[in-house]
Amino acid sequence: MKEKISGSQLAAIIILFQIGSSSLFLLASEAKHDAWISVAIAMLLGMALIVFVTLPIQKRAPHSNLIEILREYFGKYLGFVIGFAYLVYFIYKSVRNVREFGDLVILYMLPGTPLNVIMIVLLMVGAYAIYHGIEVFFRVGQLVLPWLVFIYVLLFGLMAMSGLIDFKRLLPMLEHGWKPVWDAAFPEVISFPFGEMIVCLMFWKHVVKFEKVKKYTLLSYTFSGIFITITNLLTVAVLGDLSGAYVVPFMFGTSLIEIGGFLERMDPLVSLLLFGGVFFKQATYYLAAVLVAAELFKVKHRITIIPVGIAIFIGARLFRSYLEQVRFGFQQNLKYHFPVFQIIIPIIILLVVLITDWIKRKANHSDPIDDQNL
Repeated sequence: MKEKISGSQLAAIIILFQIGSSSLFLLASEAKHDAWISVAIAMLLGMALIVFVTLPIQKRAPHSNLIEILREYFGKYLGFVIGFAYLVYFIYKSVRNVREFGDLVILYMLPGTPLNVIMIVLLMVGAYAIYHGIEVFFRVGQLVLPWLVFIYVLLFGLMAMSGLIDFKRLLPMLEHGWKPVWDAAFPEVISFPFGEMIVCLMFWKHVVKFEKVKKYTLLSYTFSGIFITITNLLTVAVLGDLSGAYVVPFMFGTSLIEIGGFLERMDPLVSLLLFGGVFFKQATYYLAAVLVAAELFKVKHRITIIPVGIAIFIGARLFRSYLEQVRFGFQQNLKYHFPVFQIIIPIIILLVVLITDWIKRKANHSDPIDDQNL
């Protein structure tokens, strides 16, 4: 695919992808009223991962995506194996978003609608966007982002006007010290959402002005990280330590909004945030999986859209309930599985890339000397 995207379009998708549905939940709930501190720490660690691992990998191969880099530095067969593992990883990440969206829609909005129908509709919308290519998908993100941010800011303002925000609920800070804050930040909050930027290795090569990739990536990541931290802080300021007891605390917090006895029931706006956030999150992973499959099997990306979509749907149906998906996610995925793809393998890739390039430079540097001796 020889499609090109602008730096601003990249930034829009990164923000939508990072925020996703994470702002609707209380991240690092184990830290209770210090959860926002855990999120801030995880954001900084995630930024370090971008600056020192993922961006340096891309810098060494500016015109290659993740699969092309794996093939070049790990060889045809090992590169294929690692690439296929990332295909499964991207599909599974999309699976979780699709299933989460379906369960939450049934729980809060359309209790009588079959789960299959909701998930198929979400996947079909995603498949339609992906069918038209990277350029169209990223342009749509650029158009949607301002509206979603506006809705969030509007809801924050209405919460403040309703007198719901009380920053005293954030006190006492670090009541139990740094340990619970750190334990909540690493590896769970890094795994979701800040370590997920590994997916950008499938998109960075398409940016028109590659020299601007670092600037737009870090600016958009910082914006989304601060935005998520503020959302977490406000959620605790509204609901206190009880915020961790709600499935979607942000939705419950907005349900308390009441101004003048007539302005209330913000559920439709939260529904838009849920759909918009989850759509771009799952569609980004869906697109990444489609691109990986196309690269691995040497076919056009449109050919892989349906098979990947079917795999996502089947995976989403394997969970027996929403609680099973959440429990497996927090007990296994965030702690053990996701860090492998987000931290461990990228560090290994970077080391292999650096060592290989060093050996090549050394060999090229020694060639003239050998020729002279001969």
